[in-house]
Amino acid sequence: MKHIHLLLLAFLALFAGVPFRAAAEESFRDKVVLIPVGEDALTSKQSFGFMNRILERAQKEQARAVVFEMNTPGGLAWETSEMMMKSIQPLTIPTYAYVNPKAMSAGALISAACDKIYMAPVSSIGAAGIITSSGEEMDPVMRKKAESAFWAFTRSVVTEKGYRPEVIKAMMIPSEEVQEFGPVKLEKGALLTLTGKEAATRLDDGKPLLAQGTATSVADLLAQEKVDAPVVTAVPTAFEKIGLWIAWASPLLILLGIGGIYMEFKTPGFGIGGIVAIAAFALFFFGNNIAGNLAGYETAALLVLGVILLCVEFFVIPGTFIAAIAGGICIFLALFGGMISSWEWDNVIRGGQWEDFNTVALVLGVPLLKLVLGLTGGAIVITILMKYLPDSVLMRRVTNATVSGGPAGEAVALRASRSETGERRHGTEAQRQGHDQWRNMRGFSRQGILIKGTPVRVVDIRPFDLVVVRDESPAGE
Repeated sequence: MKHIHLLLLAFLALFAGVPFRAAAEESFRDKVVLIPVGEDALTSKQSFGFMNRILERAQKEQARAVVFEMNTPGGLAWETSEMMMKSIQPLTIPTYAYVNPKAMSAGALISAACDKIYMAPVSSIGAAGIITSSGEEMDPVMRKKAESAFWAFTRSVVTEKGYRPEVIKAMMIPSEEVQEFGPVKLEKGALLTLTGKEAATRLDDGKPLLAQGTATSVADLLAQEKVDAPVVTAVPTAFEKIGLWIAWASPLLILLGIGGIYMEFKTPGFGIGGIVAIAAFALFFFGNNIAGNLAGYETAALLVLGVILLCVEFFVIPGTFIAAIAGGICIFLALFGGMISSWEWDNVIRGGQWEDFNTVALVLGVPLLKLVLGLTGGAIVITILMKYLPDSVLMRRVTNATVSGGPAGEAVALRASRSETGERRHGTEAQRQGHDQWRNMRGFSRQGILIKGTPVRVVDIRPFDLVVVRDESPAGE
């Protein structure tokens, strides 16, 4: 069957969902996992996805400990709270934060979610007030709601870890009174920020103000904690770096895939359109899988089903639209689901937060926007191909090669058709209709090879081509 390679497209996309990343990484068992948290690490959802995945692996593979080396001005609030409660808090292996040289805002909160905090000799931690993504001043009522919610999240974690809740609260919410924290006097309306030595100050009860102590390096921290194990730095693998870029380019890949499928339907034989579609969708599933999204066997299999249903609609039961609609829905869900973060799906959606509109919008909004951009671009590409493909050099080369000696049953291009009338047979019914609209459509011969210029008669109309036979009627009939 001429279009059997469309199934190859689907199955190749299916195998593109194989989790390549596991083979590219060494085991964390009995090792200290070092997670660098740099300037931009907490401002990207992809970075949070990477860190959450590393923490999950560290727990599953029984690492000796996890160390966050903090050098960050802050980042995304909701993602920070989710990582504190859902990824760091449940760990049964020791977790340490090494502030070198700063852990501000979201960095301070992540540090406070760890079992112990160590400070570099010259370092600072704090200033964890909530601001908008644009840096603008929040509405007073909205600020109070956000501060109340985030303080509840944070309080539950830091209390469990044994820190002083009043210290963390002073970092997050300005007080209307002057406060004192050991050697530090905090003015009214200010947010608390501590230096390394201040954070490690021991108070009258013998406990530190915040940090366990100071350390000159990660090795010094581990020596103080008597952790003797090799250190492995968690960095994105080459596959992950490529995958993150590919995931970002998902709309473009959807556009190319849709355009390639359309081009393949409209050109005879297996050619450029099929290759483009296979490459685009294979990269789509590969990249999103590596990026930690739901692009795996399930979503790729859904794409397979969608392509099969479209083939059934076009070549088995044309005109019913039932299979086409079902296939379109399957493809839509496969592409949309493939771009949803697997970590957010597991921890937010499956966690019963469907009723929280803001949370659902954060999880599903970006994948939906990417899909809309890709589908819109695909529609534009199809419109352009419909206008220019029949007269293109590629189409002329393919169709001319076919009519001058291709295999029996292959396509011929009807560059001009009988403009008066033709005959279409369907069962016992024969109907007469004009054929001007058939100009530039392709035809399949039921009689083997037809020499170029042979008059033909259309005997059947299919969704993307005409079935023709040699016209042996006397001229003028």
